[in-house]
Amino acid sequence: MAEMQQQGVMAMVKIDGDKVKLLREQKGLTQLYVATVVQVTTDTISRWENKRYPAIKKENGLRLAEALEVDLEEILKIDEEPEEPADSVLSSSVPGGGSRIPPLKSHLPLLASVFAGATLVIGVVGYFFLYQEKPFNISAKRFIPLQCTAGQPFPVAIEVAIESSGPLAVIVKEQLPKGMTIKTSEPPLPSNGPKNSSLKWLKKAEGKALFTYIATLSQSLTADQPLNGSVATGNDGGKSFPITGPSTIQLTTFHWADSDGDNIISDQEILTVYDQYGDLEKLGIDVDLIEEIWLGSGYRWNEKKKTYEILP
Repeated sequence: MAEMQQQGVMAMVKIDGDKVKLLREQKGLTQLYVATVVQVTTDTISRWENKRYPAIKKENGLRLAEALEVDLEEILKIDEEPEEPADSVLSSSVPGGGSRIPPLKSHLPLLASVFAGATLVIGVVGYFFLYQEKPFNISAKRFIPLQCTAGQPFPVAIEVAIESSGPLAVIVKEQLPKGMTIKTSEPPLPSNGPKNSSLKWLKKAEGKALFTYIATLSQSLTADQPLNGSVATGNDGGKSFPITGPSTIQLTTFHWADSDGDNIISDQEILTVYDQYGDLEKLGIDVDLIEEIWLGSGYRWNEKKKTYEILP
């Protein structure tokens, strides 16, 4: 059993470290975030994922499941129990000295008929279930800063929202205008990078999925040369839907996270950074610099050194 009682007082559960790590990474959660929700240290989360402590307190297991946005049962380790051979069960004696159950062979014709009938029914029901058209809805929105500095990396995020009865394979495309260079992306692009100035991702997704890339600019993206993207799925004959949201960005001396261009990064601006663009540190964005500007009194762009200077 995955749940046990220790010393008659403390309820314990056996968790599957591989499942915990997989779920955390799929949802883009850090060990620090999970540790904060569960109220333990990041070292403890690491030990759980590496199966050094397979049994943990049930209350911690419940908080861990809440942090991963799943039910507790989905992260429990399933113990394997040997099954008793069918022949030994059917041919065993009846309690109280009764007669033995006849061998399985005597029931084979009847079982075969029942099985054939059940298979036919399941096949008919399955056919209508699989081939009937399932309703779905898909949309995509782009998030991009209002401005950035020439040659400095900035993020672009595309959030795809899917309403369907199950996961769908989606293709996300983004056409790059002149002067835009891609540094990295999540999910990763093919090893040969963008082809014909076009980004393409193929992913099976459900609910909401985030596609983020880091780019630099040598010239502003204007209405004449904007970003242009689409999302498509195998349902509805592969019909594509346009990516909505902003598609232009101006070159300035302001940091891309400073949306109102006042040479400071406010509380609202830094919250927007984390809410809209996901795990930027993983993509190579200098998150420490953003936080230092937020904590400081302001910043300025040093054109000669090509860097942002934090004001005392």
